[in-house]
Amino acid sequence: QDLAEYLRTTPCKVEPPFVSPESEDSTLSPVSYWRMAFMRENHLWNNLRLGICKTEEFKTQQTGYRCQPINQRFLTNDTILSLSSDTLELFNVKQTPFEEVVQPISLLRNGLVDRKIVGTGNKIIVMYSSYVQVYKLDFITGDSSLDFTFYVDEPEKLNIKDVNEFRREFLTREISGTFDGFITVEGKYFVAVCQRESVMHIWDLETGMKLKEENFCPSYCNTNGNKGSGTNNLILSFSQSSVHPTIFLSYSLTDLAYLPFRVELDGRCRFDVHNEFIGIHCNFSFTIYNYLTSTRLFICLQDPSSPNNRCVFPQHSYILGNYFLYLDNDVLKFFNPLRQRVELCLEGIKSFVVLYTNLAVLRKKCNQIEIISKTLSHVRLDKGFIPLKTTLFTAYSTRKFVNQPLTRFIDIAYSDGSTRIHHFW
Repeated sequence: QDLAEYLRTTPCKVEPPFVSPESEDSTLSPVSYWRMAFMRENHLWNNLRLGICKTEEFKTQQTGYRCQPINQRFLTNDTILSLSSDTLELFNVKQTPFEEVVQPISLLRNGLVDRKIVGTGNKIIVMYSSYVQVYKLDFITGDSSLDFTFYVDEPEKLNIKDVNEFRREFLTREISGTFDGFITVEGKYFVAVCQRESVMHIWDLETGMKLKEENFCPSYCNTNGNKGSGTNNLILSFSQSSVHPTIFLSYSLTDLAYLPFRVELDGRCRFDVHNEFIGIHCNFSFTIYNYLTSTRLFICLQDPSSPNNRCVFPQHSYILGNYFLYLDNDVLKFFNPLRQRVELCLEGIKSFVVLYTNLAVLRKKCNQIEIISKTLSHVRLDKGFIPLKTTLFTAYSTRKFVNQPLTRFIDIAYSDGSTRIHHFW
């Protein structure tokens, strides 16, 4: 439904454009609406399959040291966040030429300090090691402003609203170059766990208030990861070392309290979370739990000799719609945790990636590329269309470089110092 509405309200930039055979008034009935939705989606799939797209170029920017491409990523389906050495800009790529959405944000330029940027709703979170800035964006007026700032491990936000004052504050503090730990943005909550600390810091992104400092794990343990579920619940994992068990806990950000769920598994683990379900890969086994009821729903023991399992971490599970996807001896299996059963098996799959939980890109053993949606409909890509395949199966296949409906791709071509946007709608 989200894709249908997006395609209905978004102008098609690709020639030939989609032309509705019916007027808008004639599509008011549910049957007509979904018939048109199917036709629009089919037009998009045909463009993807045949490599029919419109390509536009982002200009490079001269920095103080060398000319390098601006780092671009999607903030929304049609908005790209563009980062240079000290400036953050947002562009609407639905328009031609690209239209600036809000005023540029001036960032601190310090090559010695790690910088992480996260976008959520109308806020941009910029993290310099343990120092956090939260900017508020007004997409109607085009204004951007520094909402509040705080240090992750301090009890209160700083009384700073002026960017110049922020620069002075930053320079007077001794801040380590890298934030050693994990951060998660879950709804309105910002959660940070510092490595080798026993504390989880929870902040409210709407008010800038620190909600709680929660005991997390012994200070001698390594924090392996924390992930949100989309339901204001977190799954946390930690271990003392690689030879000690990995411990999984669940935490409610709504109640600011731990849930009863606790699991210990031997070895190094990777995990994915979807609503009340968690899928864990550990020592060539794949297990799914309901962390709200602490119930184990499914376990699959995988063959260590399988080509997919010969690395330290075999390719772990991904979530497509309501399915957990995992490879078992070149067979891609779709497990439905609601029905507690495997509902689809696809043979001859070499590897796969999932984009935004609604589209999976499959590489078959014959190197044929296919796309499968969360409704389990297939699209086979034309063998001759290399740019899309390259984009999907490189580092750029993460969410930052592909928008959610799969209508736009960012292609960073470092060889000639340019960045291109491929539009498939």
